[in-house]
Amino acid sequence: MPSHRQALAFAGSILLAYVGVIHEVVGARLYPYGPQLFGGPAGWHAAGLGLVAAGIALAAATLGVLRLPVVALALTLAGAGAVVFAGEVWMHREFHLFAFTALVAGVVVALVAPRAPAS
Repeated sequence: MPSHRQALAFAGSILLAYVGVIHEVVGARLYPYGPQLFGGPAGWHAAGLGLVAAGIALAAATLGVLRLPVVALALTLAGAGAVVFAGEVWMHREFHLFAFTALVAGVVVALVAPRAPAS
């Protein structure tokens, strides 16, 4: 049975994947200048699909199905969310909910992910 920490880490990981799905489905409509900032459609879709894949991989790792550096990956995704969030505030004076969600979800996963027992 999963612990509360494991369940919260799993939920945060799935939230990261969900942000990637939102990025793909409505991101370009909400932020029409977004693909240009990612170097074009290829960079735009690489970011969205990469976040989906990373979120699913993190979810599997929090359940013990995969062995990944969960904390490092979660903090990397949180950092990417922070960069996009800060850039949106700085360049457009707007609150980017999805980037903020990725930032918070990544930090939560990093803080609560179950640690491997010391050997």
